[in-house]
Amino acid sequence: MAELSSLAELGTATGNTNTQPAAPVHVQKLDKSGRAYATGKRKNAIARVWVKPGSGKIVVNDKVFAEYFARPVLQMILNQPIIAANRAGQYDIVATVIGGGLS
Repeated sequence: MAELSSLAELGTATGNTNTQPAAPVHVQKLDKSGRAYATGKRKNAIARVWVKPGSGKIVVNDKVFAEYFARPVLQMILNQPIIAANRAGQYDIVATVIGGGLS
């Protein structure tokens, strides 16, 4: 038996050349208006959200998000994922929320 110097040689020496299949490619689903859609639920609350390329405008239940989320800490929480993804000012977000009470 020959001396093996690497794991790659071990695989070829045993005849095991199986490789893992490639990860599935994510296909972005957009509606006719170019918007992505998602639904979120928790207890009795339901949020429907549409995201499309735009100027960064966020509207919740036909109100500007600063009006809907009056407390600065809630506005900060809403903006955190957008800022973390380095996408501030690049997408318009429209949401309809039912249930869950006022923020």
